[in-house]
Amino acid sequence: MNMFPEYLGKEKFSDLKYLPHFLKTGNCIMAGHRKLENEDEKPHDLEVCEIDVKPKEKDERGAWGNKVEYLLACIGLAVGLGNVWRFPYLCHKHGGGAFLVPYLICLVFEGIPLMYLEMAVGQFFRSGSVNCWSKIHPMLRGIGVGCVCVSMLLCLYYVIIIARCFLYFFHSFTGSLPFILCAEVEGVELAETCCQRSNDSANYYYWNNVLKASSGFEDVANFNWELLGCLALAWVICYICVFKGVESSGKAVYFTATFPYVCLVILFFRGVTLPGAVDGIMVYVKPDFSKLLTGQVWLDAATQIFFSLSLGFGALVAFASYVPYKNNVGRDAMIVSLVNCGTSVFAGFVIYSILGYRQHLGIGDVETVSSGSGLAFVAISEAVSAMNAPYIWSILFFTMLILLGLDSEFGTLEGAVTPLVVDMNLFPKVRKEIVLGVFSAVLFLLGTGFCSGGGEYMIMVFDTYGMNIPILILALSECIAVGWVFGTDNMSKAIEDMQGTRPNIFFTICWKYISPFLLIVIFCVTFIQNMMKTPEYGAFVGCTEDSAKFVADTDLPVSAQVIGWFIVICAVIPIPIFIFLNRKTEPNKIEFLKSIVNSIWEDRKYDMESLYQRPGEPVIHNGFENGYDDRL
Repeated sequence: MNMFPEYLGKEKFSDLKYLPHFLKTGNCIMAGHRKLENEDEKPHDLEVCEIDVKPKEKDERGAWGNKVEYLLACIGLAVGLGNVWRFPYLCHKHGGGAFLVPYLICLVFEGIPLMYLEMAVGQFFRSGSVNCWSKIHPMLRGIGVGCVCVSMLLCLYYVIIIARCFLYFFHSFTGSLPFILCAEVEGVELAETCCQRSNDSANYYYWNNVLKASSGFEDVANFNWELLGCLALAWVICYICVFKGVESSGKAVYFTATFPYVCLVILFFRGVTLPGAVDGIMVYVKPDFSKLLTGQVWLDAATQIFFSLSLGFGALVAFASYVPYKNNVGRDAMIVSLVNCGTSVFAGFVIYSILGYRQHLGIGDVETVSSGSGLAFVAISEAVSAMNAPYIWSILFFTMLILLGLDSEFGTLEGAVTPLVVDMNLFPKVRKEIVLGVFSAVLFLLGTGFCSGGGEYMIMVFDTYGMNIPILILALSECIAVGWVFGTDNMSKAIEDMQGTRPNIFFTICWKYISPFLLIVIFCVTFIQNMMKTPEYGAFVGCTEDSAKFVADTDLPVSAQVIGWFIVICAVIPIPIFIFLNRKTEPNKIEFLKSIVNSIWEDRKYDMESLYQRPGEPVIHNGFENGYDDRL
């Protein structure tokens, strides 16, 4: 037996036009809800009875074990390899500490509002990315399908970076680090002479032994079987972490999301005690405010915020759908965003203290270090190999990278699989574990091409085309869906029902105006840059007799550009397809276009229960007046 003391007393009922969760039966108010037939009816005259409440049925979708698991999973998803090897480089490149100005501005006006939006949508609609957007409007189903496509693309190539980390990790247990001396680099006599002439054994080892790089994109000669084994291992570990959904990944994040911070702290104290560390840190933080006058600084800051928070992939939506309905989503978004950005800043001190030590040894100049995999696999490897007990520091560093990568990988995998299995119900008679296993095996087989000599170049194409323009379009579509179709006031009421308070008006303005504007600017600039000049990539040229350089900038071949734009089309084409498939039955194109415009401008009425209530789950919202519709 249960009581409803919150509804006892005249004050609780006197101003309600709805009786949420209750239905008059005799003299009692029972489970359900009804609208008062006239204004004179006095709900407080009804007797409140003690009733039996049917216990909530078990959620077949699964759920996080507790709030800590959810937050750790979101932090692990957001904090990835880019926090370690991209943000510090951008900070150094764009004015040191001055870069924090555009970075924090973009965090406030773009990062936190969009994370808040995605978490709120997932938590309210209780579905993966496909169903969430189709509940707002059937035409928006393509947003969710596009998120699934992008997540699959990211899962396909991101894991190969983890495999390389595993390869370096295992090589750290050998008798001597293989990239320390040129004599230990596998290759013919010419290659050894080249390595000695360049005095850059780590760089040559990375291109010649790890990547087994070919001469260009269209040359797929060579194959690294060791890397293939590491790729299989990475997929096996990823599958083990997620095969039970959030129930298993929720337990894995206790280690995968926390231990990287242990490694980071240890490396920080080791780094700052090395000679030359101060010089490296000064390069990282010394402000140059004149750089803020260039547009590229602001573009890079906005792009870094957007991608480092894993926005637009659908993973945050999927994660939030497993959270209890009554949960402070605004606080969660703030915590994850601030932890992610704080990690980026802290990682910069670790990286540049080690790079300062590298410069102190005369191995390389801090000012010439680039971002990306070259920073971790070349520059840091060189510095680590010169430390005392280099094997320990190498193991610690690559353990950190492996865990950072795995967290992001299986979070993105969950974001791709949840809509397929739960939302779209493509395999109704097959257990999720089997679907996930087959899904992982297929992606592994497709990813074996990245272990070939041209694998590095294919990754560059996927990263340049598949992750930039599609994600921006998807995020912009999400803002339009919430800000202009669903309505910011509707979203605010939904959030109020979930966390007890409405979001600050600042967030509603961002969702409808500021964030879409920033996304449009970033998209236009990115698109124009891609169209104005032919993309270049670093092709491995080996070592000629008159040069000690291993890589030369080369124009990306037309075939690679075609593949890149094909990836873009595949990721965003679901949006117009579902708009067309769900069009109203107008007799001509003019009426069809009007129906699309009306879906944005007309006042839509939403039945709260039909949007998120699952079968067997009691109604838990408070109901809303006036059909739950509004325009800001």
